[in-house]
Amino acid sequence: MKVAVVGAGISGLVSAYVLAKSGAEVILYEKQGHLGGHAKTVLVDGSDLDLGFMVFNGVTSPNMMELFQTLEVDMEDSDMSFSVSLDDGHGYEWGTRNGLSSLFSQKKNLLNPRFWNMMFWEVTKFKSDAFRYLSLRINQASTLSFQYFLRITQKTAL
Repeated sequence: MKVAVVGAGISGLVSAYVLAKSGAEVILYEKQGHLGGHAKTVLVDGSDLDLGFMVFNGVTSPNMMELFQTLEVDMEDSDMSFSVSLDDGHGYEWGTRNGLSSLFSQKKNLLNPRFWNMMFWEVTKFKSDAFRYLSLRINQASTLSFQYFLRITQKTAL
């Protein structure tokens, strides 16, 4: 049996792999110049930067874990965290790894109303705006750019 798989992102690659293992003759089509779709690592200023698919675990991705084990892909345990530092540490700075001590990595922000405003009002508003943007994309069945999102929400790019 001949099968065409369109798209060489993680789903397309897994589909092609499973089909080939079952005996199908697979032709894989990909418009980009690389495999992996959103899963991609690029070199930026001498450091590897992972884009797209980065996090998986046994609870949320058991099939992915099983596939990687079958393919003997090296996996490494890691902690999921996020941090922000603006203006070389002179602006807002916070993280998610160590609870409140990371959230208030700059102790002065405990009493800074602008920081509290940013953390609770702006983050909540951003979430609401992002859901509205996604709804527009789905309802209009079109591709709206991130620049359009910034324009309709009156945000500026960092």
